[in-house]
Amino acid sequence: MTTEGGGALAPPFSSPGAAETVARVVAVLPNASTSPAVAETADGGRWVLKFSGAGPGPFGLLTEYLALGIARAFGAPVPDSRPLYLPAGFPWMAGTDEFDAMLQRSTGWNLGIVYLADARPATPGDLVPGPALAAIAAADRFLHNVDRTARNPNLLVAGGALRAIDYDACLYLARALGPERAPTPALPSGHLLDGVDLPAVTAPAIDFAGLVAPVPDDWLAAAGAGRADLAARLAGRYAAWVAASA
Repeated sequence: MTTEGGGALAPPFSSPGAAETVARVVAVLPNASTSPAVAETADGGRWVLKFSGAGPGPFGLLTEYLALGIARAFGAPVPDSRPLYLPAGFPWMAGTDEFDAMLQRSTGWNLGIVYLADARPATPGDLVPGPALAAIAAADRFLHNVDRTARNPNLLVAGGALRAIDYDACLYLARALGPERAPTPALPSGHLLDGVDLPAVTAPAIDFAGLVAPVPDDWLAAAGAGRADLAARLAGRYAAWVAASA
């Protein structure tokens, strides 16, 4: 089975159904460098759609998709996510000519993150030390998330609960795929939660093969790794990080 653009689709998305197919772009989100949009799938689901044709490209989508799964394994409160399929020749519905050009470059698999309609930016008063914040910090240590700072916390409150978002700047994947280097258990310099007294979090068992299984082939190609190789590299990096954190 192939996409309309000719690329093979990865299981279990070999034939995108209504839940995976983008049907409508509702609005372009302001103040975001990669121009994500609120989109609806054919089954009526609403998602924040991050595009393969934006600056970070498919590698950025892969980084964020896997990071969300890893953070979820740590117990961090992150939104659900999944690859979503943008059909070829998608009609203009919102945004500028530049946005539409980027959208047309994004035919195929993109990243959908559940849209939190009632979300607001978290304030310092929302950052109460506890299990949720501890899980976010623990995951960010392994992911080497350099994009959670006082200036840009990437934390929301939705339904009265904290939600962590925007994992596309994490460095864990590039480091897992690059030359071998010792992992550090510390948070990146300037991290919002560096120095905050938080409960201890036990490193979870993570099924990296299961995380990688749904990844579209185009995203894997951007990483220059096969499915099994990517899972093995991530598992090795994680084992080294756990050992360094002991």
